[in-house]
Amino acid sequence: MKRLSTNDIKNLPSVPEEEFEIEEWGFSILIRGINKGMQVELGKLLRDKDTDGFDYQKELLKVCIVEPELDDETIQELYTKDAKVIDTIFEKINQLNGFGGSAEAEQF
Repeated sequence: MKRLSTNDIKNLPSVPEEEFEIEEWGFSILIRGINKGMQVELGKLLRDKDTDGFDYQKELLKVCIVEPELDDETIQELYTKDAKVIDTIFEKINQLNGFGGSAEAEQF
């Protein structure tokens, strides 16, 4: 087997992307997995005394939903919709990232 070089690292595949159909709404979104750098930044939110799990979830949506691109205002509007549907989005993000559990258990 060939030994990995620093040049090889540049050409390695990035995180997966997947079209996710939200059947209840009749739309789809494009989601992506998180890379290690994103995981580190998100993990810092969990240790910050001024943030909570909901801040983590909002940032997770921002980095994992590629299309449509979400900002704080759009996420607030999204959070006024059916919680069950929103939780299926988090479940799909967890699945794509290889994490088990529900939206409430998205911690590293």
